[in-house]
Amino acid sequence: MTRIKQFAVTAGLIALSCAPGFGQSKQLTPTEQANLKLALDWWREGFVARHAEVVDKYLDKNMIQHNPNMADGNERVKGLLSGMKPVNPIPAMIPADRMPALSFAKGDYAALIWEREAIDPNDSSKKYKYNDFD
Repeated sequence: MTRIKQFAVTAGLIALSCAPGFGQSKQLTPTEQANLKLALDWWREGFVARHAEVVDKYLDKNMIQHNPNMADGNERVKGLLSGMKPVNPIPAMIPADRMPALSFAKGDYAALIWEREAIDPNDSSKKYKYNDFD
């Protein structure tokens, strides 16, 4: 199985295990709460505020990247953020328009999912909706 397929299967299983109808308790454990806070803090400090210096705080230098368009490790993410003007001060809260549509934690996993819209490559007069995740 390719790495992308393995990741997709894993992400699907995590999502299913978190669905209310599949036995998830409504309350997160303290570890799950901490993991979800860590993921949301990374999003807020890294991608919302565009602070490259926080990358090492959140991402291991040898991380395995889930995005097939980016190299493993945290250097590519640092480079991406370094090319952007940082927001100062770092916001205490994620602005509503940058909040994930869904965020959840299960065990050691935390996921942030966004709703997106793009122009249809086959018909530029149309748009389509999709989701992406971290």
